[in-house]
Amino acid sequence: MSSSVADRLKEYHRSLRPKKGDEVSMKQVAYFFGGLYAVIHLLQYFDLWTLLIVATVGYVLYRHVQNTMQQWNMNSNEEASAQQPASREGAKPTKSKGANSGKKSGGKKS
Repeated sequence: MSSSVADRLKEYHRSLRPKKGDEVSMKQVAYFFGGLYAVIHLLQYFDLWTLLIVATVGYVLYRHVQNTMQQWNMNSNEEASAQQPASREGAKPTKSKGANSGKKSGGKKS
């Protein structure tokens, strides 16, 4: 029985080890330390609660603007796709032989 517990413990330990693809990229490390530096720098001028409130309001405004732009792009795409079939339905395919297509110009235009 103790061997099964030991085997389960070894398997559990193996499953907790980080896999090769789970390594943190240098870009993520750079962003983390850049953000940490910015927060520490801003703490010289503002207290923690003020920074948290400003960060929350900034995030809410950012998401609002992002959603507004997304809705605007979706609406403009829908309008463009709605206009294309309508313009194709009314137009009849015509064959032209050239610039004048056999018509003589001159005289009175009605």
